[in-house]
Amino acid sequence: MKKKKWVSLMLALVLTTVVGCSNGSGNAKTDETTNTPDNTAQKEQTAQNDDGKFDPPVTITTARPVGTDYKFINGEDINNNVHNKWAKEKLGIEFKDLWNTADNGAYHTKLRLSLTTADQLPDVFIVQDINLIADLIQSGKVKDIGADFEKYASERIKKIYADNSDAMNQVRKGDQLLGLPIFAAGDGTNPLLWVRQDWLEKLNLKEPTTIEEFETVMDAFTNQDPDGNGKKDTFGFSFAGRNNFSNWMSDASFVFGAFTGKYIPGTWQKDEDGTLKYGSVQPEIKTGLGKLHEWYSKGYLDPELAVLDEVKATESFIQGKSGMIAAPYWAYGWPLGDTKATNPNAKLRAYKLPVGPDGKSARFTGLVNEGKVMMFNKDFKHMDAFFAYFDKIYDLEFETGDFKNGFFEGYDYALVDGQPVYDSTKFPTPLEKAPSPDKYNLFWNTPKIPFQESATYDYLFNGNEVKSRAHKGISIQDPEQIRAGALNYQMSDINAPTEFLGAPTETMRSNGDNLKTMELETFVKIIYGNEPLDKFDTFVTDWKSKGGDKIDQEVNKWYKSVNP
Repeated sequence: MKKKKWVSLMLALVLTTVVGCSNGSGNAKTDETTNTPDNTAQKEQTAQNDDGKFDPPVTITTARPVGTDYKFINGEDINNNVHNKWAKEKLGIEFKDLWNTADNGAYHTKLRLSLTTADQLPDVFIVQDINLIADLIQSGKVKDIGADFEKYASERIKKIYADNSDAMNQVRKGDQLLGLPIFAAGDGTNPLLWVRQDWLEKLNLKEPTTIEEFETVMDAFTNQDPDGNGKKDTFGFSFAGRNNFSNWMSDASFVFGAFTGKYIPGTWQKDEDGTLKYGSVQPEIKTGLGKLHEWYSKGYLDPELAVLDEVKATESFIQGKSGMIAAPYWAYGWPLGDTKATNPNAKLRAYKLPVGPDGKSARFTGLVNEGKVMMFNKDFKHMDAFFAYFDKIYDLEFETGDFKNGFFEGYDYALVDGQPVYDSTKFPTPLEKAPSPDKYNLFWNTPKIPFQESATYDYLFNGNEVKSRAHKGISIQDPEQIRAGALNYQMSDINAPTEFLGAPTETMRSNGDNLKTMELETFVKIIYGNEPLDKFDTFVTDWKSKGGDKIDQEVNKWYKSVNP
């Protein structure tokens, strides 16, 4: 991801030196009858002691989806657990969930209702819906945290955000900073090529490094009975065509990137003239569509691709019908790991994505925060406590302080002969079902330093010494997944993240869904052969006249405002 220094407020934040001790006003009390904060009672003064603990304690309310991926032990739950106990005893911060839902969709629906009802927003809360983020920014119900960031954020936090400052554009409104992106791995959803290695070896084929070689392998997987069942029931490549062609799973972006070297469908990229251009309407995309049509007509592709979403498209690979798929490095465990349940002798192997005739390449790249933004109730009084807590959570990434070895002994690690062990089945008291203390925090998952994790995979894959906690945690993974993580890092030069991070523009809101539907339908019809390749040119003309040109103007107006 291209990294830019903030040009105004955020640059000042980086240059400001802040001493860790700070004062704040208010102590959020909770009305036990209504289970909502009693903001009228927020008058008591709080302060951090010399040991960093707030006295009297600070209460911070939140809400979150608590799904099946949350694992607890020792009779704990989301409100009463080892993390909340630590925060109260160590920091003098008490967390209280106003409400929980069973899944992400219900969570965002309930959060949206708070904009139109008298329901109180939590003090701090995560949002992953781009339209809801935009609506909250416009609502006046969320806090401008610019001055708080300058005053309370630690120097290491400021550096992380300075190094990935483009992400802040998602929550900027003029000079206001109305939220905080919560960073993930940075490239954790980027695809690489997963191949049925046992098929490759059976047919005496080498790994595909170019689009031409990719075609050779697809042809063999389609026509040479790689599964040995005597039937013509396999094909070369699976991808999802229902929602987009650039996907976090079951991706096809690299096919287009092989001919553009930059542009992929569904993203906005910087052109040579300095403006942003929408990838789906660039001339080179037509070549990619022509290639996909050719492959489809030869039976190389999943015949159901038009109705398959990102996860559904993996099923043909898992069931042994297709031999290649583009998916993240961690897909070796889920969902592609289920391939061995169908065929215990299946062998999966990761490779770099094939490049185009001129060596060009580009691939889907998720946002460094994976769309996750933390926002704050406009009446929240304890930003000092929040940033003190935020810095402590980052102890895990920096391997310092309370979380040098992991979050909590007996949960995500155990000490054996004085050394941390991360395999829960090898704890002094083995755990068959490991808990998930990394999910108990306010951020739903542990905030990351973008791109640091993938660099660690590359470090270990190259045979370097295991030294740190991060090294140990990754070193116990399957060697093939470590190899995949290293290849992901090595392809960082072909990442193509979208450079439009602002709220949906006015015309996007009114015309965007129709334009997207037109795009997907046209692309699929061309691939299926229901429309000629030249239909792409008609699509581009229609896209421009039916709102695309207006969107282009709005996007570039935004881009200029954040890059003066």
